[in-house]
Amino acid sequence: MAESIEQLRIYKSARAAEDQVYELVKQFPADQFYGLGNNLRRSSAAVSHHIMGAHRLFSYRLKLDELSAMRREAENTMQYLEDARTLGATDELISEYTGVIKQSWGLSKWLKIKLIEKQEKAEVAAKEELVAAIAS
Repeated sequence: MAESIEQLRIYKSARAAEDQVYELVKQFPADQFYGLGNNLRRSSAAVSHHIMGAHRLFSYRLKLDELSAMRREAENTMQYLEDARTLGATDELISEYTGVIKQSWGLSKWLKIKLIEKQEKAEVAAKEELVAAIAS
């Protein structure tokens, strides 16, 4: 992964979409601002939060879990945006979250490959240790 969270394209996309959601919610009428607006702000912020969590964790397995949680929140955000179509939500904003989900699948695939490589190295090291122990 990148050295800095700001270097990740998925994080940049999620933050840009989050900013658009915040701007959209500012335009909501008072009766929708606290209900749907709060749900939108919370779920869009959670997407970025989970990406950041995946970046800072060491374990590939935990990174994959964080990305899974991120996809769930992105799907929730997309559903809230569907509910907010009459309030100004656009197809472009919804497609931003679709793009983030697609990027997360690519990142997950890369992390799974890294996890398999790490497991294979550990197996080889364990076999070498066993051979060395038997030879002694």
